[in-house]
Amino acid sequence: MDEIQQQAGGVSYAPSPPGEFCGRQEELEQISAVLSRAGEHGQAVMISGPPGTGKSSLLNRLAYEVQEPPGGRQSPVLRAEIFDLPGMIFSAFRELLNDLRRSAASARFGGILDAESMKEAVRYADDVFEKYAAPVEPVGLLPKTGEEIVGVFARSPEVGYDRVYQAFEELLGELGRQMSMTGHVAAVLLDDVHLASSHDRRLLRDIVNGLPPGILLVFTCRTEDNAGSGYATMREEIRDLGIHEVQLSGMQRHEIRELGERRFHFSIDDAAAGLLEESAGDPFRLIACFNTLRDRGLAPSRENVADVIAGATDPAGLVFAALPKPTKAWTEELCTLNPPFPVPVMACMLDLQGAGITPTTDRLLESGMFRRLPDGEYAFAHPLLQEHCRRELSEDARVALNARAADCFERSMHRLPGRLHALLSLAGHLFHAREYGKAADLNLEIGLRFHHREDHDTALMLTERAVVSAERLGDDVLLAAAERQRDVIRQKVSGSPGAGR
Repeated sequence: MDEIQQQAGGVSYAPSPPGEFCGRQEELEQISAVLSRAGEHGQAVMISGPPGTGKSSLLNRLAYEVQEPPGGRQSPVLRAEIFDLPGMIFSAFRELLNDLRRSAASARFGGILDAESMKEAVRYADDVFEKYAAPVEPVGLLPKTGEEIVGVFARSPEVGYDRVYQAFEELLGELGRQMSMTGHVAAVLLDDVHLASSHDRRLLRDIVNGLPPGILLVFTCRTEDNAGSGYATMREEIRDLGIHEVQLSGMQRHEIRELGERRFHFSIDDAAAGLLEESAGDPFRLIACFNTLRDRGLAPSRENVADVIAGATDPAGLVFAALPKPTKAWTEELCTLNPPFPVPVMACMLDLQGAGITPTTDRLLESGMFRRLPDGEYAFAHPLLQEHCRRELSEDARVALNARAADCFERSMHRLPGRLHALLSLAGHLFHAREYGKAADLNLEIGLRFHHREDHDTALMLTERAVVSAERLGDDVLLAAAERQRDVIRQKVSGSPGAGR
């Protein structure tokens, strides 16, 4: 019989928990071989593949292999995630610094990381990072004219890129020394490096080029350039650095059967597994297919699998088709936000008051469409879900949702800890909401600050928004100022180290 008992809820589209990780043994062995050499010479690995192939899940499992199992290496794991906003690798490295502090405070690693030389390296790096960040991070927000918002920024930078790199190089060197003295290896894991700007990738490239013994750096990179990926550029940059690349594609049929059994309690015969391997072999498609089968109360026979696949040219579309109306409405209202989503902004977007946010976020997590991040913020469980939702919006809906998002950020600004993220989000939402007066001022000012920090391609992107905004406003004076700033930045881009990379 095709009918089976339906189970409540579905398997999340978020990266797989380490205990539910399936397959990829060959890839894990490749990384383990690199890890075994990291004690003598620092090592780096790039995990690459199309979206949905399980790069983040493999990173999760690697963290577990390094840190958790009995008899394992029991070594520190520092992990950060990069989102689609400017300056995110730099922010990610600051988060790694916070991870290092937390690891030092834990009972497990306190003995390894509490050496005075380690503490001094952390203090020095923190001081340098704070000074480097000052030119772009607002120290306050004040009302301007009417309801306009303008950022109030700190003075010009006291340190430049070279000091930042030197501070992080010394920090990793000291960490590697502590690891080598105790027979450990510290794993530094970065997710979604393809979203980084060229200035951010320069920092990563320089760090990779000088990795000390005792450090393993692993980062993931999406291979689809037409989706905004920096993979081709990243691969070119690392080609001469001796970085090992682990490429992910679809899963093999024995891995598909393992995934079905472990995560869905499905018994999948060879015929169904063969069809899935041929037509829907990446983990995202597989989970979409299996969730659909379970939602419809169907067994995973070859015939049922074929029916599901036939209606799933876009697997994310298959996911959305099965959503209850309230969940579908919530995903639409949140899809224009740039992750991580601050809870106050989410509550504003969903028009929730007081205690109403907790049950709603619980339902969002139960749907498998969203995930909670370590700092208590949220994101779509998988980027493909958010990308699909954005594509499906009408132009009018996109403008209206960006306008609402801009209003929510303005209302919540005083309560948001990630002020740079909030200000960059606000600048983008104002522009896409066609609120060109505010967008021109904010993008022009933030662009100038990134230019002062030598992140010229980010500065150029923001300044070009200001140019477009001034053109739409018909403001010749503002347009001339924006074009002058753009021309100066373009000259820097063409002459900066790593330009065009």
